[in-house]
Amino acid sequence: MTYQAIARKWRPTTFAEIAGQSHVTRTLANAIKLGRVHHAFLFSGPRGVGKTTAARALARSLNCIEGPTPSPCGVCPSCKEILAGSNPDVIEIDGASNNSVDDIRELRESVRYMPVHGKSKVYIIDEVHMLSKGAFNALLKTLEEPPPNVVFMFATTEPQRIPDTILSRVQRFDFKRIAPDVVIERLAHICEAEGITIGEDALRLIARAGEGSMRDSQSLLDQVISFAGESPSLEQVSDILGLVDRGLLYQMLRGILLADADACLGAVEAVYGYGYELSEFTAELLTLIRNATLVGLSPKSKKYLDVPVDERARLESLVKSSSTDVLVRAFHVMLDVHDQVAKSSRPRLVLEMAVARLVSIRPAHPIDRLLHRLDDLEHRIRSAGGVAIPPPRKGATPRSSNDDKEESPPAIQAAKPEPEPEPEPAPEPEPAPEPAPEPEPAPEPAPEPAPEPVLTSVENPDAIPIIPVDCTPRERFDLFRAWLESGGARYEVWSKDCIFLSAEPPTLKLEYPVGFRANHVSATHTDARLLRGVATFFEGCSRVTVRHREADSARMTHRETVAHKAALAQAELEQLVADNTDIKAIISHFDAAILSVHADYRAPIPPVLSGEEY
Repeated sequence: MTYQAIARKWRPTTFAEIAGQSHVTRTLANAIKLGRVHHAFLFSGPRGVGKTTAARALARSLNCIEGPTPSPCGVCPSCKEILAGSNPDVIEIDGASNNSVDDIRELRESVRYMPVHGKSKVYIIDEVHMLSKGAFNALLKTLEEPPPNVVFMFATTEPQRIPDTILSRVQRFDFKRIAPDVVIERLAHICEAEGITIGEDALRLIARAGEGSMRDSQSLLDQVISFAGESPSLEQVSDILGLVDRGLLYQMLRGILLADADACLGAVEAVYGYGYELSEFTAELLTLIRNATLVGLSPKSKKYLDVPVDERARLESLVKSSSTDVLVRAFHVMLDVHDQVAKSSRPRLVLEMAVARLVSIRPAHPIDRLLHRLDDLEHRIRSAGGVAIPPPRKGATPRSSNDDKEESPPAIQAAKPEPEPEPEPAPEPEPAPEPAPEPEPAPEPAPEPAPEPVLTSVENPDAIPIIPVDCTPRERFDLFRAWLESGGARYEVWSKDCIFLSAEPPTLKLEYPVGFRANHVSATHTDARLLRGVATFFEGCSRVTVRHREADSARMTHRETVAHKAALAQAELEQLVADNTDIKAIISHFDAAILSVHADYRAPIPPVLSGEEY
């Protein structure tokens, strides 16, 4: 007797045997029970998921001697003939080879005849998208109003190629890829019936290689049995499927996470030496990195993984001490490398050079943490007696060498700075003997806290300006805001976006527009320079509280005030230009229009000429 392949031998014959498509089989079974069977169906979806099988099962349900019934008997002549493919009332047509208008004309002629001995005449057209445009048009009228007891069933993997006029006349059912667990369960049932001993891990590899197709998975199982006999091992399954050794994949992943270049290069060399396709290796590594990322994200995400239990535990131990940020960045690097490896004539060189990028990936620090570290560093600098130099401001006057005698290093004043030779000696050089406390010839105001603050300047933005005694709280706030602005970009939000509410010791109350970056405020509201200014400008105040501006408030920030004044000035300028009689004459003469007015335009306006001079 001729051998029958597993995919044909174990093909489902009823709705109950079709695995992984319950949304389709349940709808069709209920339609039969309720007597609401449509005259045309379209079954679409990937290859090997049960489209043609469902069409044959529906034909048996309609033509069974006990039917129409969702559970055909399987023993009546109609059931046996449909199963054998010899029933005259069920006509299967290959759309790829019968795609002309003449073929459809023959079909239209045959639908006139009544069923031979069944209850329905069924036409099953596989790969219906291969029909020509003329064939589809010839089928329209028959498809919309077929004779009684005629049912059309179309199967296709490319429903987007079917005209909308056809889609509007059929009931469409979209078949999904079959879940790996469903495929494994079905394969295990087949192996038990066939007397094959195979582990679940090996079946999982077969199901993964089948990519959601039951027919492909059954064909691969048939191939594995032919190669390894009745007891195939996991290694034999990997060999016959051409899968990369999992140990090499984990060696590569471990090398990436631990920044071990030798482990990564060793894995690449082993893959190349064993003769595996490097593009297959990178594809498998992408899947492994994805699985590791999901394991690291959340314990609940493990339900999305198609891996054995022991492999899940292995992934958990790998990602326990690593960051998901590293895995995400490694995935994007490997995604680029996979495309390059697949196209390159020297794939090994491409993959080895990618190891340098992969092992150099380090976890990225959050911005808030970096801001806190900068604040802490500035606090320690000030506590040690050093002076932090703010970033240069636009339009600031460059500092001279004499002004920077106490701030020569960029961050901290050295305890014993080395004397630097001056290209132009100062008129009054200091001898600077360390042991002898010699009186300074021209002492400047003491750097220690003085009774009255020092006058601020461009050279020293941290100095406090002189505050008049009769200043109002609002005027004090304007001085405070200007002093904050001199501190550089890190105080820009405080100086330009804050709105003064009140200064009620011990609290300075401010508000900000909705949408203000709250992270920045929470990270800098305890800044040493900020609090020093609060205590100096507002007597008795030692802290700052911030709230969002109310929706109906008319109070504006400094930034909004400046923009508002600029808008008013621009509108006034545009009005002045529009009312200028000379410009009006030019516009009228040339039939022109004013497109824009710029305040910095200084070109003189020519005088109005007479008509003769034009």
